[in-house]
Amino acid sequence: MTRWIVIAAALALGLLLVGYDRRTDDTGIEVGVLALSALILTLLAPRVPIAIALAIGLPMAVLNGSIPGLVVAAIGAAVGYAMRRGTQLSRAG
Repeated sequence: MTRWIVIAAALALGLLLVGYDRRTDDTGIEVGVLALSALILTLLAPRVPIAIALAIGLPMAVLNGSIPGLVVAAIGAAVGYAMRRGTQLSRAG
């Protein structure tokens, strides 16, 4: 999958989550969606985990002032990167 498509999907998801964050109080569900989506998108494009985390989390941080959302997206992307890296290392070894 092309990196740019994954980054565009991450940005679209980040903008959708801004609207969700404004309309609801379900923080647990939102944290789960943030982390899981960053993880999955990073598994699809493991060379751009920072861009994915920023594309998902930065709209929330800028438009809603939700810095923890950016942190959760970064953690999800880091876990996805580590999972993908571990899979590649186990194949090489």
